[in-house]
Amino acid sequence: MPGEDWVNKPRQSKRRPRGSGRSSTLAGERQIVTALCYDLVGSTNLFHSLDIEDYQELIDTFQQAAKQSVSMHSGLMRVEAGDGGVALFPVELGARDAATLAIQAGFAIIEACKRIGQETRHDLHVRIGIATSVALVQERSEKDASSEPVAGAALAMATRLEAVAAPDSILVSQQTRNLAGRSHAFAFEGVRTLKGFAEPERVWRALGHRKKVGRFYAFGRLGGPFIGRRHELETIADVWKDTLSGRGQVLAIEGDAGIGKSRLLREIRRMTRESCAGSFLFQCLPGSSRSTLHPMVNGFPGVLQAGKQLPLTASTVTSTFRRHGIVDEEIIEIFAYLLGATGRNENLSRSDPKTIKEKAYLALSRILETVCKRGPVVLAVEDIHWIDPTSRDLLAETARVVRRLPVLLVVTTRRGVPTEWLEDAAPTRMALQPLDQEETKLAIEAKWPEHRRAVLPDFLEASERVSGGVPLFIEEICQWAAENAGADAMSVSSTVPRTHVSAFEGILDARLAQLGPIREVARAASIAGSRFTLPLLRELLPDLSRKFLVNAAETLCETGFLTRLRASGPPAYGFRHALIQETIYNALLRKQRQLLHRRLFNAVSAKREIARWIDTGVLAEHAERCGQVENAVHLLMQAQEESAGRSAMIEARHHVEHALALCDSMQEGTTADVLRLSAISALGPILTGTVGLNSPAARQLYEEGMAIARRQPREDQPRWFPIYWGWWLTGEDFLVMHDRALQVQAILAEVDDPEIQLQVNHCIWAIDFDLGWHKETQAAIVSGLALYDEQSAKTARTLYGGHDAKVCGLGQFALSLWMTGQTKASDEALAEMIAFVDRIAHIPSKAHSLDTEAVSAFYRDDYVQLAEVSARMMEFSRKYEMQSLAGLSLLFGGWATAHRGNLGRGHDMFREGLSLLRRLGAVADLPLYLCMQATILGLEGSHSVAVQVATDAISEAKQTGHAYWLAELYRCRAVLRAKGNAPRDLVVADFQEAITIARGQGATALLERAVHSIEELKVAIKI
Repeated sequence: MPGEDWVNKPRQSKRRPRGSGRSSTLAGERQIVTALCYDLVGSTNLFHSLDIEDYQELIDTFQQAAKQSVSMHSGLMRVEAGDGGVALFPVELGARDAATLAIQAGFAIIEACKRIGQETRHDLHVRIGIATSVALVQERSEKDASSEPVAGAALAMATRLEAVAAPDSILVSQQTRNLAGRSHAFAFEGVRTLKGFAEPERVWRALGHRKKVGRFYAFGRLGGPFIGRRHELETIADVWKDTLSGRGQVLAIEGDAGIGKSRLLREIRRMTRESCAGSFLFQCLPGSSRSTLHPMVNGFPGVLQAGKQLPLTASTVTSTFRRHGIVDEEIIEIFAYLLGATGRNENLSRSDPKTIKEKAYLALSRILETVCKRGPVVLAVEDIHWIDPTSRDLLAETARVVRRLPVLLVVTTRRGVPTEWLEDAAPTRMALQPLDQEETKLAIEAKWPEHRRAVLPDFLEASERVSGGVPLFIEEICQWAAENAGADAMSVSSTVPRTHVSAFEGILDARLAQLGPIREVARAASIAGSRFTLPLLRELLPDLSRKFLVNAAETLCETGFLTRLRASGPPAYGFRHALIQETIYNALLRKQRQLLHRRLFNAVSAKREIARWIDTGVLAEHAERCGQVENAVHLLMQAQEESAGRSAMIEARHHVEHALALCDSMQEGTTADVLRLSAISALGPILTGTVGLNSPAARQLYEEGMAIARRQPREDQPRWFPIYWGWWLTGEDFLVMHDRALQVQAILAEVDDPEIQLQVNHCIWAIDFDLGWHKETQAAIVSGLALYDEQSAKTARTLYGGHDAKVCGLGQFALSLWMTGQTKASDEALAEMIAFVDRIAHIPSKAHSLDTEAVSAFYRDDYVQLAEVSARMMEFSRKYEMQSLAGLSLLFGGWATAHRGNLGRGHDMFREGLSLLRRLGAVADLPLYLCMQATILGLEGSHSVAVQVATDAISEAKQTGHAYWLAELYRCRAVLRAKGNAPRDLVVADFQEAITIARGQGATALLERAVHSIEELKVAIKI
């Protein structure tokens, strides 16, 4: 490895010649010298086939062009001999510039040779070798200023490299490649033993200037002919034809790692390039299955400031979308929110996840329509076996939408990964198989190194067998052959223990072994994952210099292990293929992995800007893999909060469930209990919100949480009140919930925390009202609201019920007071609730109060007021996209309309509202809604159907403990039975039950209603 000083600045010799009076011919200085040697291929054959004068003219023309190429790049001809020559590049330019100019001169000589061959109609080719070394450069003689006497290894090594170079290629030494590594791309040609040199030399083939040579092409992965897949290409042509006609298609390409999915995808993009208006590629990355929308996030340009990558911003999202013709602010706003961009509209966080999803689906549809206005589009998503849940949902919706648009959606995945979520789009499935024997032979021949063509026949059979027809394995075998000049077919066969995969592992390991200490950089990179930078590598390998890491990263790129991800700005790297990264990682010993994961975790935890692409969830995985389980749990909890803040509830659930699983692996004790309770506190609301309050998963979770919380010290009980709340909320019915509320009250009786005592009363009044226990309800409200603190409420609104406790308490108070005949007090409580909720401007609480207003107007049969409240509900639901509120607006609005002279229209509105609420699972007051439905059916004259609906409502109320409206349900059924001429004893029985229940509850208003109906229908009954 070259030293820092001789690469950056030539070292000046301070030694004086021996003998002060002696005029030494060795007087001079040590310099870094780059030598270029070139030789015309097949000149002897030309000599015998051409006239002597024609031959000499051809050689003179070639030599003149070669010398001109050298001089144009500041070189000096050292030797010109027949059909070849040696040139030196002046040290005054600096070592790096000299090496770069020598390579440029070499390419100029090759181009000149080709041009002369075309002009003279001769098949001319040239070989070039370039080497760099320290040399003793003697002082120039005044008599011969053009000469530059040099004594060093560069000239000899350049000559040896030229001798083994393939026609029209440039081979360079390791030191030349190090010096020109930033300006040119190279391919590793292996370790060669050169005549006259004791140590083997790493040999490189120059490919061209970096600005002109991409990494994939440098290694040859995507270059060369496309071999095989004839049937697949025919299928692709057919689906593209359908797409061009406006019938969008979904193409799912499946296959094992390395089978050629990416190469086929590139061929699809090439085939469709001329006839499509746009092509979009999204890449799913390994280890990112819980990173929300990571294929899209990684597609945005990085924002750099002072050499550091900044987080994604809303302005970046806006500019990127607009660049593609998407200017709709609503579309940009929803995606900025989903992407977690800084500066996004936080008001969207107040919407429920279902609403956010529907907004995203609508925005996605409009995006696709916009990009298709210019013509057909190809949309590709690679490696969906690593897709995150939110991206998967959007991809499934995309697959559904593209059927009506000129879009070809292509997805690739590994074999055996479930993709049933794509089935609704009826995708065309394509399972890639290994290349057949003839195709494998063609692929090997296409990739085989030029300098080893002579031995290809000996290797062909073994290479076919080892590769198994897998394109990536073929590439690695050919690269291994290029780097191992002494290898024979037997050594290829010996790399195959049992399977093609194990052969791949063996070849990869052998290739890495040749790179010496650079191998450690590849291992560290495999820990970092799909993306890493030099600063991150320095944290993983602190004992290695930055210069070494730069050289190592470039070497790994040029040997086909890595690829450079960004052309400008600080360099970032990734593995050329995920299977390469996986193979290197799996070969690490457990202690090696733990050490590297620990270094990465510590570095990124201390300086997040060093690797902003590593999100919190991925950082948690590094913590877990290095054995820091407690830190991993804390990070997973943080990742859950971040995901939930973007309405990515599936990812949030995955994070916290994994946190719980890690807690189970910890040693029992206080620390494990605290972490478990924290995870349960976070997971509970996610389960109740996404799966349902009555889901077995939510109930079991809170049961487990209660068991742990109860054994915690008394002083810690307030911390775990969210678990007590969740345990109460997930009770099987209102009676169970009432018992649990009393248990919570007893457990926390000695807790001196006003907010907790308020929320305990909140539990009690919410349930006791539903049970029809008005005395207890009103007592709990009075006690609870006396503890209300508006500052504490700002946090509690989110934790407990999603609405403000005072708004809930005043509303429930108003309804209970009306039930018990205290109409004036009810009006006052209702007015106070409305004024208070308008002052605090809490959107979910306002929705809650509108529901209470509507129920109050319904109780009172105030159809005008109910119509007005319903209109406000609908306006509010549209503004804040609250579907359940829209359903309630339709339901209550329909009730009012039906009673104000438009029965048919009212019933239609009611049915639409009830249907929407059922779909949303928002039918907590179902017995009340069924009572309304039965009444409307009775107004239409459908008495028998109405009686059945009322009977269902009574059954539902009894089953759930929903008793506060039970007296009214019996009264309603009695009236319907009477109007339907049912037997008198059934009518009487219902009225008697209504009276009994109303009296027992102290529900004066409901008792008066029952009495009024008895008198109106003239039913003979003893009251």
